[in-house]
Amino acid sequence: MPSRYVNKRVFKTIDSNTNKLLKSRQIPSARILETFNIRPLSDEERKKFQTRTIVWQRRTRLFKLAYEFYGDPTLWWVIAWFNQRPTDADYSPGDQVLIPFPLEEVIRRVV
Repeated sequence: MPSRYVNKRVFKTIDSNTNKLLKSRQIPSARILETFNIRPLSDEERKKFQTRTIVWQRRTRLFKLAYEFYGDPTLWWVIAWFNQRPTDADYSPGDQVLIPFPLEEVIRRVV
């Protein structure tokens, strides 16, 4: 499974505020990876994937869903991207969450 960090540029911290923060935490340096924008799926594209619907509960977390359905908690971002809700805080108990399948096809669409 390719990592979403493959072929990303790495930057050194050059911002004085960031350097102050690092120094205050006794961290000598930090690597900052280039972020990327993933175009949201159109309704037409979304229909191409199979999904399983989960109801968000108080203790539900994206990384737990990724582990349960994909066997890898680091793939939480796939579920977040597919649902267009980037963090756990964007969900409330009772919300429906779609888990897209097959994972390889979803990843291919993103990477």
